[in-house]
Amino acid sequence: MLGAIVLAGGPSSRFGRKNKALIEFGGKPLVRHVVDQCRLVAQEIIVTIGKDERPESYVKALPSKVRLVKDTGEPKSPLNGIAAGIWQLDTAYCLIVPCDTPFVRSNILDLLSEKKSGFDLVVPLWPNGYIEPLHAVCRVESTRRVLPQVLKNPGSRVADFIFALDSVRYVSTEEMRKLDPDLRCFLNINSPQDLELAENTLEHPNVSITI
Repeated sequence: MLGAIVLAGGPSSRFGRKNKALIEFGGKPLVRHVVDQCRLVAQEIIVTIGKDERPESYVKALPSKVRLVKDTGEPKSPLNGIAAGIWQLDTAYCLIVPCDTPFVRSNILDLLSEKKSGFDLVVPLWPNGYIEPLHAVCRVESTRRVLPQVLKNPGSRVADFIFALDSVRYVSTEEMRKLDPDLRCFLNINSPQDLELAENTLEHPNVSITI
């Protein structure tokens, strides 16, 4: 079985509001776009939110079977959200996806999942060596094993979690372009300008963009 953790607990300082995940885009909240695609490939979905956020707004925005889990607030890193969700899953593997990438699609998630056998983590890799650690598939058991040690360092980054795992499979973004030519799956909404770009992209789907 495959689970999914959708990370919705990060700060939204450039928007001037905490719950960026609930900003409407294309007729529904950003987080709902991501969750709807995860539902096509995962049997269990958890959305992690900030410790001080009210869950009521998320409950209204999400399907009833999606579970909400609050993170601890520290460290202020996606690792906190991953840690909050990973212990709640009853699956062998888990998708990790941010809430602010509304163009992620189930075929991309499927591609990553198909390559998971025998690995602790599957993660996209750009030609320049940059990785996309928040679009990944992890082995739940291995993640539970290494995260407590990684989180002992308040300055830990997602890269530290990746390096702590025994076996990582990198998937070329060039291979992913066969399914998503502009790699819009990585377009994240961090500011009103990003939202405007995404809305223009939604209105003109055949226009190429640069990520």
